[in-house]
Amino acid sequence: MTDHTNSTAVPGAYGRHRRQIQRLVDDGRLNDLTPEPGDERLLDVLTRTGHRTALDVQGWLTTAYLTGTGCYADPAVRAASRLPALVLEEAERRHPCPAACPAPSARCDGCAQACGSGAHRGLALLFRNLAQALSARQRDAQRLLNSTAGPE
Repeated sequence: MTDHTNSTAVPGAYGRHRRQIQRLVDDGRLNDLTPEPGDERLLDVLTRTGHRTALDVQGWLTTAYLTGTGCYADPAVRAASRLPALVLEEAERRHPCPAACPAPSARCDGCAQACGSGAHRGLALLFRNLAQALSARQRDAQRLLNSTAGPE
C-alpha cells in the first residue's frame, strides 16, 4: 500500500501543497491559508492514511465551509462539496459504538442516545452534529443555486 502521507509519494503541486499545509499546521498558522477546492482531496488522503494532521485540516476546512470563506464562498463549491460526507465517514470510522453498547445499531446515532456519558458519546455526538451542520449548509447552497437559476 502506498503511503500517501510521504511527500515523495504525492507528485507535483499536490505534494507541495500538502507539505505547505503540514508546515502551517506545525507552526499553528493553518488559518493563514485560504482553502481551495482540492483541499478536500487532501483531507480524504490524510484521513484514510491516519496522518496526524487530518483533524487539523478537517477543522480548518469545516470552519471555512460554515463561514463561507475561501473556495466555500461560492455556493456551487459548497453544493458540490464532499466535506459533509468526509466528516461523517470520519465519525463512523473513529467513533463506532463500543461492543457493550445496548443500542441496536452499530452506528452511534442510536448509541449517542443509549450509551452513558463519557468521551465516546461526546465525540460521537460532536462529529455527527458537525456533519449535520455541514449538510444543512450544503442544502442551503443547493437551494440558493436552484433559486438563482430560475425557470428555464
